[in-house]
Amino acid sequence: MLEELNREVMELKKGVIRVAPLPRPAKPLLSRTVEMTDPILADAYFSAVREVIQSVEDAPQNLRTNLIEPARGAPAQIKKARTAAQKKNDKLQSRAFKIANDTLRKNNGEMRKNVDQRMIAQRAQKELKKLKKTVGTRKGAVRKTARRAFKR
Repeated sequence: MLEELNREVMELKKGVIRVAPLPRPAKPLLSRTVEMTDPILADAYFSAVREVIQSVEDAPQNLRTNLIEPARGAPAQIKKARTAAQKKNDKLQSRAFKIANDTLRKNNGEMRKNVDQRMIAQRAQKELKKLKKTVGTRKGAVRKTARRAFKR
């Protein structure tokens, strides 16, 4: 349909060139140029139009192959279980931040003079180090007082 319309427009152009008030030597030159370039331009135009129409027609299939099927095929990532040591560290870190905030903030929640968030985080790291130093016995260790009591 579009190609037929294009042919009619080309014929109309040829008719206009014959009737146009142009100098005689220019008319055959112009008509030959139009005859040579019009099919090339029309072919390029219609091939581009065909590609667009084809991509629109293939859009549902492309959507399925490019988005839906890969999402279905990908296995779900298994969430890694947190270890007891990680949980313990988080609890200690929470306590350390609470201690650091209590010492470096006023009662109304504002930071003390010349204190910033960085200092609070640094203090929390120091507190965490202190909290990690075990006061009691380590795994498999026996307290000195317990050893002394056993010897008697």
